Amino acid sequence: MHRLTNALILLVLLLVSRSLFAFTLLIGIDGFRGDYLSRGFSPTLEELAKQGAVSFELSPVYPSGTFPNHVSIVTGQYPGNHGIVNNFMKDPDLPGQTFRLADRNAVTAPQWWAEATPLWVTLAQQGRLSYTMFWPGAEASIQGVRPAKWLAYNHSMTSMQRVEQLLSWLFESSIPPTFATLYFSEVDSQGHAAGPNHDSVNDAIQSVDTALAFLFSELKSRGLWESMSVVVAADHGMAHVRADQVVYGPKLLEGMSGVSWEWSGPAPGVRVNDPSLIPDVLKRLGAEPSLSCWPKGKTPKALGPTGHRRFPDVLCLSKEGWSTTDRRIVFPIPGQHGFDPSLLSMQGLLIAYGPKVKPGKLSRVRNIDVYPLLCALTQAQCPRVDASPDLATRILRDQDFRK
Repeated sequence: MHRLTNALILLVLLLVSRSLFAFTLLIGIDGFRGDYLSRGFSPTLEELAKQGAVSFELSPVYPSGTFPNHVSIVTGQYPGNHGIVNNFMKDPDLPGQTFRLADRNAVTAPQWWAEATPLWVTLAQQGRLSYTMFWPGAEASIQGVRPAKWLAYNHSMTSMQRVEQLLSWLFESSIPPTFATLYFSEVDSQGHAAGPNHDSVNDAIQSVDTALAFLFSELKSRGLWESMSVVVAADHGMAHVRADQVVYGPKLLEGMSGVSWEWSGPAPGVRVNDPSLIPDVLKRLGAEPSLSCWPKGKTPKALGPTGHRRFPDVLCLSKEGWSTTDRRIVFPIPGQHGFDPSLLSMQGLLIAYGPKVKPGKLSRVRNIDVYPLLCALTQAQCPRVDASPDLATRILRDQDFRK
């Protein structure tokens, strides 16, 4: 009986500690275009949006790719400042090395991440814990720091399995972390494979929403929901690209030596060994009506700083619905992102919910401005970066909470 009484006391203390301890959960849904919420396949997200603050236009940074934007959300910086400028990168300071998403050795190499300070690093430096159930950068040791719990990225892991893993982490210890991330990939994968208007995208939306319904139900049953904050952020949207609107880039620069296509897709980039050739390269590319191109560092101001050494020497943007390839044999990719971040098709979804968040609809929000909100919700002392605190100021209920 004595042992049973002690066990009950411990259980009560555990439940009380959970009910009093607030934490912030950042949910990244890759490629969830803002208007996807109105399709009727995500009732859990719809209900969360009704109860929280929502924007259907979370504007990505340039280039509107997966890694640059996920890193911008958790650092508040443009890619030109945090250094993760694309999903594929070369660096003159790292000769012979190439950053590729499919290369685990590259993705986890600390030298690629030396200029970024994600929120979990800041929190660790302030003595607090973070769990990352997938997030770009979370596998690398950044400034000697990794999240308290993390998992090597496994694309085949289903959305439900990702939720189950996060829940097991949250409830294996007496107190949850200050901050946690959860990343879903299937909406983006289906958008690429079939295009944003295909039924398979709706199926993926429904799959993620079902996983979130289970997650939220479990959090409520364990006494965490009432005190925690949830931020849902999509890194970018998705646009349809027709197979007959793909340009073969090398033909545009045929006969030019010392010139190579480093980036392809809607945001192509060209490396030029001899800087004196850049005017000629720009002239050649200017003849292609689907492209707008600039020297690095001289792009439109709205694209943010582009002078970082990892940017190719010439940067381009394709017209919406067009793409550039460096391959003679083109494999159709009907859904693509990477277009001008200002386009409606590139806007992602943002939802913020919690006891400190005022509900309501928001106009367009820059995704770098999510970072000060996360800092406020976690009460982290964050560095001044490219982001503005305006989003946090607009939607948080009391000034004392924003430290």
